[in-house]
Amino acid sequence: WLKSTIAPGVSRASRVERVTPLEHSAAMEPGAPQESVGVDGMANNLSAARESRKRAELDAQLLANRIALLKQEEEKAWRKIEETRKRATEVMTTRAANEEKFRAKEDFYRGKWESIRQAQAQNAYARDKGKAARDATRNALLEAKRAGVQACKRQSQEHLMSKKERESNERLGNQDRANYIKRNKDEGRRRMEAERSGKLDMFRSDYEARVGQEEMLRARTEALVSAMEKEEMELIQRLQNTQMMQRSAYDELEQALGQTAAPVSRRAIGKREEEDPPQAPGA
Repeated sequence: WLKSTIAPGVSRASRVERVTPLEHSAAMEPGAPQESVGVDGMANNLSAARESRKRAELDAQLLANRIALLKQEEEKAWRKIEETRKRATEVMTTRAANEEKFRAKEDFYRGKWESIRQAQAQNAYARDKGKAARDATRNALLEAKRAGVQACKRQSQEHLMSKKERESNERLGNQDRANYIKRNKDEGRRRMEAERSGKLDMFRSDYEARVGQEEMLRARTEALVSAMEKEEMELIQRLQNTQMMQRSAYDELEQALGQTAAPVSRRAIGKREEEDPPQAPGA
């Protein structure tokens, strides 16, 4: 980029430097006739000088622009350098902090590992000591258990002997109680049989008395029923006679009232008999 920016300006400046001295030397060369430098030549020289000035001004403007661009690029480069240095400083600081943290972590884990090793050693010592104590306790318990087993055996034998003696005494006592209970049962059975026989005799007497009383009541009731049946037949016969007398009275009444009122009277009498018919007792 720098080569492409600077090279065109250099060529243009060299071109200006080449053209301008030739034109001036041709115009100002000694020994040249003054008549050749006329108004046209002066105008041409003026135009050439003006063009040269414009080209010089253009080249100067281009150089100024390139210089400004170079300064901007230099500032950008310095800013990048500062940023790079700052970043490098931050990286170094971070690295130093990380290394410090790593060393602290290593120290922490080293101390932790040492404490773990010490704890393991203490635990191993305590485990061995506890194992020895447990072995001693187990041996003592075994001895005590063995002694207890022997004592239990002796106590069991003594208990067995006393149990056999107690069972023998209990068998004798149970035999005596069984005999006593059997005697009591036999006596109770005899008493119950006697009581049952007495109750049966009493029940038989009571039964016979009740049967006789029921027979007497039955005979009395049958006689009463026979008398009531007889009375019922008499009442029925009397009612029939009364009804015949009533019918005869109705007939005489009809004859007395005459032939005109006879149908009305019959209908009235028939209706009355239908509404209140005579009933036999017990119907």
